[in-house]
Amino acid sequence: MKHSAAAPYIEILASHEPFSEMSVAEREALLANARVSYHAPRESLIAANTKVEECWIVASGRVRGERSDDKSVGALELTVGEMFPIGALLTARPVISHFFAEDEVFALRVPAKDFLAAVDRSHALADFCDRRLTYLLERSRRALQASYVAEGSADIQLPRTLSNLLRREPVTADKSTSVKDALLSMQSKAIGSIVVIDSEGKPAGILTERDVIPRIVLPSADLDAPITTVATSPVATLPDSATAVEAALLMAERGFRHVVVVNDEGLLKGIVSERDLFALQRHTLTGVSGAISRANNAAQLALCASDARELARNLIAQGVESLTMTRFVSRLNDQIAQRLIAMTATKFGIREHDVCWIALGSEGRHEQTISTDQDNALIIGESANRDVLPAFAKEVNDSLAQCGFPLCKGNIMASNPELALDVAAWTTRFSEWIDLGDPESLLQANIFFDLRSLWGNHALARDLQRSVLQRAANNQRFLKQLSDNALVTEPPLNWLGNLSATAEINGKQVIDLKRYGVRPFVDAARVLALAHEVTQTNTIERLQALASREKLKANEVREWTDAFGFLQSLRLRAQEKPHVTEMPNAIALDQLSPMDARILKECFRQARKLQQRLQADYP
Repeated sequence: MKHSAAAPYIEILASHEPFSEMSVAEREALLANARVSYHAPRESLIAANTKVEECWIVASGRVRGERSDDKSVGALELTVGEMFPIGALLTARPVISHFFAEDEVFALRVPAKDFLAAVDRSHALADFCDRRLTYLLERSRRALQASYVAEGSADIQLPRTLSNLLRREPVTADKSTSVKDALLSMQSKAIGSIVVIDSEGKPAGILTERDVIPRIVLPSADLDAPITTVATSPVATLPDSATAVEAALLMAERGFRHVVVVNDEGLLKGIVSERDLFALQRHTLTGVSGAISRANNAAQLALCASDARELARNLIAQGVESLTMTRFVSRLNDQIAQRLIAMTATKFGIREHDVCWIALGSEGRHEQTISTDQDNALIIGESANRDVLPAFAKEVNDSLAQCGFPLCKGNIMASNPELALDVAAWTTRFSEWIDLGDPESLLQANIFFDLRSLWGNHALARDLQRSVLQRAANNQRFLKQLSDNALVTEPPLNWLGNLSATAEINGKQVIDLKRYGVRPFVDAARVLALAHEVTQTNTIERLQALASREKLKANEVREWTDAFGFLQSLRLRAQEKPHVTEMPNAIALDQLSPMDARILKECFRQARKLQQRLQADYP
């Protein structure tokens, strides 16, 4: 690049997102005309409601942005590598926040025209600007995926070298092949990628099915143009002597789903896909599910439960995002519980029509993680033999404990006689909680309002839920009390907008992600769902249902979904490494990467925004 005051910062920015995903040429073009400025602590950088002509990048120090309408929710702290005010520049509108130096700050100031030109040139920068939180979450997921693959490599049952995985000749195209012909070839051969080779037979590029929409469909690319105009080049390759674990790591680190394999001379030998790698593992979703259906006793189901937990780890290694993974885990846990209940019911002569076993709490919300205890109850039908129900419920609870689901310390279980009631008695119990609204009633409501039918006569649960939702929605005092209770737990951000520890364990500053991260989303979504008689119990499904009814803004729900998913992924990470804090839902602050800390702060800000919405409805 030509001489510029910003030139020394090229390498510094290369270690921060999204600049690390940009080419050197793209970074140089972005900073070609940038200037560097120094600012003293508390110095104003950009006043609110002004139009800006520069993109600011923090080179050192900290910058704080505050919205005049609500400082607690709008507060934003920016550190090295972060840009502002992106939204105002992209939409050519005045800035909303007031930005000032938190301490001594050196800033790179890029002219607006250079910034906008860089957005047009760089896919990584454009992607980041369009969906910042989602972009960062994707990079964090890649890093997490890579760490799981590395740590669990010994458990992955894969052949030693890639040459053992090559099943057929690779489909190729030369540089002059048109985009249309390449796509037709991929379709006719039912493959997910095609490799561009040069005149020597060496890989020169690759086009995958994931590239079709962003590179061909959306830009309306010329189908008669050479494939090189849309293919990825250069190609990341591995020798056929590389291990399958090396391929899995490369996929995780770079976000690939295909690895191009070459021989010692660099000539194309084949392609290994993500599916090729992980289809060979011992634990698969269908495999565990099938084993559950074939199990004949609690001991066999305990083995299935162990395999399900191992599957959870493998799913992360395959890049399955946390919300999908928790649904997988919950689904397998459901199958284990349903199989146990069915076998035990047969033993005690109980028919499905007689009772309804209901799941509560995180199980009722389909949000179970690897570390979870039991929360369940029983609805008794008119035809049930009540004499055998206590022994039946106790045996099921004990068998679930044998399968790795600890007994509930609060005795929220079907074996508790107070939680085995008919519909009329349950309706009375819920009515008492709603009418009283005392702390104990609100605590029970937070558990039991997430009820979901798991086994038996599902109509019993539907009838109960229908009457309860109507009564709750019509009691504004109860909703206000439930809302106040949901606002008690505040996300752990200090007045500077930084992460704040919620406890100290073994000398480590930690944050309880369940109580202070996930719970604000769960509690707020529950209140809003009850207010509008939403039948869904899953937190994200509740928010999405409210958005579909235009009770919440769709763009806000997307941000809350991303934030909730990231918090769940951190919980899973903490549960995989309980020795770090000896607390299954806590993450040590010194265990967070700079990117994860950055995302976590944004997730907590999103939790505050959701709480602010709840407070606006119930002031």
